[in-house]
Amino acid sequence: MSVAQISHAAGSTRIFVFDEVYPFRAAQEQAEKKKLSAFGLLAKLNPMRRPTAETVQLTKEELRYEPFWHITATRSIDYRSQATYQVPVHNAYAQQLQIDGLRFDVARQKDKARIEFTAVEQCHRKIGFDEYLDGMKRDVSAGSLPGYIKKYKFTEHEEYENPALLKPALPLQAATDLAIAKLSSEAVTAHEVLRNDFEFERRHLYARPVFAFEYRWGPADKTGVIEVDGLTGEVVETGRWFDEKFTQRFSRDHLIDLGAEAANMALPGSGIVIKAISYGADALRKP
Repeated sequence: MSVAQISHAAGSTRIFVFDEVYPFRAAQEQAEKKKLSAFGLLAKLNPMRRPTAETVQLTKEELRYEPFWHITATRSIDYRSQATYQVPVHNAYAQQLQIDGLRFDVARQKDKARIEFTAVEQCHRKIGFDEYLDGMKRDVSAGSLPGYIKKYKFTEHEEYENPALLKPALPLQAATDLAIAKLSSEAVTAHEVLRNDFEFERRHLYARPVFAFEYRWGPADKTGVIEVDGLTGEVVETGRWFDEKFTQRFSRDHLIDLGAEAANMALPGSGIVIKAISYGADALRKP
């Protein structure tokens, strides 16, 4: 079983926070228009018992900041592989070839001739990973997260404190492990692995503003959440309320330390044991 190492490029772990674009008052108006849809389509279409403007009341509202990750990494692998080569022989009268003292019999089939030999190939391969991962582990359209980065203003923070920032359900170490697992799933035909390293170029945390409005449908004793994107104004009728938030100031170095915990793990079916390089935030700050 081969052993792989993980490293992180200097400055690879960074924190970015988007500026709020869509105003709270406009988001509140949008939520009020959609509040009857917060309990699902079946409830809304039920003619006998469905939510009405009088029976649905706002119970709480907030502006929260939802995290997502941009992870880029490269797997570099040096290995040896055995392969059988077939080389055509053009001399119609050749019976045997000698190469560096080794003799190879010529095989013939009809009007074609060849020799076969087994060679050891010295190989080098790089495999890339570049993905955006929702920090709350929800299905998000592939283009929406990078679209935020391309279209909207954000600011980098060395340290950040905001009680509205949600604590990621997908923490940094889990996002890192996911990238490693996906890179390791790429098939490599090798009979001996000489080097198998993972370098992370980006482990960026982004926080984007989202307005959340919780409504209660009294007669049915049900709650539902309307979300309004604080950048685009897009409305999500079947939203969620998240209670777990960061309770203290955290910094880039803190984030690095959370993701730099030594992790020894075997990837099932891959024959690879991952060993994280042990380092602290000071080491990562060095150029």
